[in-house]
Amino acid sequence: MKIRHPIFTLLLVASLAATAAAATPAKKKPAAPPPPAPVAAPAPAPAPAPPPPPAETRSPLDQARGLYDEARFSDAVALLERALDTGGVTGDDVIQARALRARCLVKLGRRLEAKEGFKAVLRIDRAFRLDPTVVPPDEMDSFRLASQEIDSEQFEAGRRFPASIAIIAGRGQAVNQDLADLASSAGVEASDDFAEKTEFAYAVRFPLKPRLSIDFEVAWLEATTSDKLPADRNAHTQYTASAMPVMVSVVKNFSTSPKHHLNAFVGAGPVICQAILEDRNSLVAGRIIPTQIVGHNQGWGAQVGVEFEQMLRPRLALAVQARARRLDSGTLHWLRSDYEIYESWDASRLGERSIDFSGVAASIGLRAYIGY
Repeated sequence: MKIRHPIFTLLLVASLAATAAAATPAKKKPAAPPPPAPVAAPAPAPAPAPPPPPAETRSPLDQARGLYDEARFSDAVALLERALDTGGVTGDDVIQARALRARCLVKLGRRLEAKEGFKAVLRIDRAFRLDPTVVPPDEMDSFRLASQEIDSEQFEAGRRFPASIAIIAGRGQAVNQDLADLASSAGVEASDDFAEKTEFAYAVRFPLKPRLSIDFEVAWLEATTSDKLPADRNAHTQYTASAMPVMVSVVKNFSTSPKHHLNAFVGAGPVICQAILEDRNSLVAGRIIPTQIVGHNQGWGAQVGVEFEQMLRPRLALAVQARARRLDSGTLHWLRSDYEIYESWDASRLGERSIDFSGVAASIGLRAYIGY
């Protein structure tokens, strides 16, 4: 056997191996999986709506102060006026709101309105003040002018008496001489003088000028007497004279202070008068009934007097009056002026009689001031 060279052997083996590899089909690599389909990205969520602006929690007064600081004076005035009209400000804020409104009006050049606004504040609170270290000079000028005018108004008001009403009681003279003479014509001793009952009066007074007022007074006066006949006699007569003067007086103040007033008055007016003569008459079978004879007329009266008032409270006074008066009915009208009160006594004819409450009178009462 022929021995080949080892190199030829290696070459042969290598050749055979290469031939075998070329004859053997190559194994296919598994195909790569297809890439996954792209997933659609989710739509972005809509942006959240911005939160509503917070409601204004400041008071109208604070809001107006902010507008003032921003020089939005017209807006501040409108806001304050609306808040004042609707009750948006209460308590002490009302004064502050009115004052701030007046300050804004000064800035808007509406100085007359601003002055009236400051006066309204001072009428509510006379002690109200603005701080000159904070408030600008133009606003302080308007405020000082308003304060001066308020001082003048209060001075005049202090001199002028407000309207008032009074209830007064007193006593006065009630001569009624004609009727007293008639009561003395019974053929017995003279009758007593008329005794006046307590007078009552109501008065209403209104100011005309700082120290001048007009007074309207209605009074009720009554006085009685009787003849000296025995009370069981049918001819025994009771006499009653009454008068209702309606006086219009002018009242002048001469002295005044927080504690007292001194006034004088003079006046006149109509007087409605009535006389009643009442006795007993005998009828058949001894029946006794009273009989009244009435005379009446409207006369005129006049008066002059002084009044002192002691102030019990700022609007309540104790009033004391003294007056001289002439109150006369004139001739009374009777149904029969020739009638004899006491039969067969000519002096007891009714005739021309009159009621007379002339003389002096004094009274005391309460006066309540009801005006401003």
